[in-house]
Amino acid sequence: MKYSSFEKGELFEKFVEDKLFKVTDYDLIHRTNSISQNETRYAEDTLKPDFKFRCKTTQQEFYVEAKFRSGFNAKDMIEVISYNQIERFKIIQKEENTPVYIAIGYGGLPDNPNYVSLIPLDELSYLELYDSYLRRFHIDKALVNSSQLNFSITPQESEERLKESINEQKAMVEEDFVSRFKNKKFIVAFAIGLLLLSFLIFNVFKTSTEDTLKQKTTEYYSTIQSGNIDELENYINPYVNKWYSKSNVTFSEIKKQTQAYIKNHPESRVEIQWDTFKVTPLNDDYAVTYNMIYKLLKEDYGKDKIFHLKINAVWSNDLKLKSLYEEKI
Repeated sequence: MKYSSFEKGELFEKFVEDKLFKVTDYDLIHRTNSISQNETRYAEDTLKPDFKFRCKTTQQEFYVEAKFRSGFNAKDMIEVISYNQIERFKIIQKEENTPVYIAIGYGGLPDNPNYVSLIPLDELSYLELYDSYLRRFHIDKALVNSSQLNFSITPQESEERLKESINEQKAMVEEDFVSRFKNKKFIVAFAIGLLLLSFLIFNVFKTSTEDTLKQKTTEYYSTIQSGNIDELENYINPYVNKWYSKSNVTFSEIKKQTQAYIKNHPESRVEIQWDTFKVTPLNDDYAVTYNMIYKLLKEDYGKDKIFHLKINAVWSNDLKLKSLYEEKI
């Protein structure tokens, strides 16, 4: 059976209210008006997330915005939320001191999705998400346990804390072992063990870092193609070492150049070849390379201009570009 976007939204909202946050476990404090209700008289609180619940066990109040998606787009990502919504919800969360969660159902039917992810707003840094990121927040479709509403730290913070803990343990073990044993063979074996442990740590976090940088790269190009120049400050360092053919460039200069470029070339398309995407740790930064097909649409007599490029970028540890240039291939 085919549903309209409006019907899908209403069915999934009902699923969230009746199945995930059941009346036996959660009080319903607020529900936004439907489109038909707003046609009669618009309610200002429609700008809030879809629901506000109170957990009967903990008395914690929280908002939930319900989003259903049938599947993934051509980039193997799910479009979760609009920029305006995420910014509006951040204001609500701060002003009311009430956490906001995004419930994303995807696959299957809107009233019985294959998967549901419950993501705290603070961890939703991207408008589009890969399946690997969504899986981190999968929940039981039968009922949301109150413990799942206590995401106190982000995955990145969790990784950093785990790294710190491992480093502390390594230092303690090394100090203890070296003080007790002066045997040269043992110390050599211990050093090899540390190298192996470092190798394991690198592999544990490699996938997570790569996925994060893929999403950040996707958002960067989406921002340019949408013409939201002011948002580029979320992706570009205030001072950039290399920007295409120029060196030592400020963000304000890049912003002006980008505005002029978009004015001359209003329609473009980026196709990143993700199988070439490579991340290399670089002190506290990340060196990233990938191949890309860049199209300027309807440039010459209505024909597209197509470029095959290799992109070289450096992202800082706070996920902002410090360098970006291209090579034709």
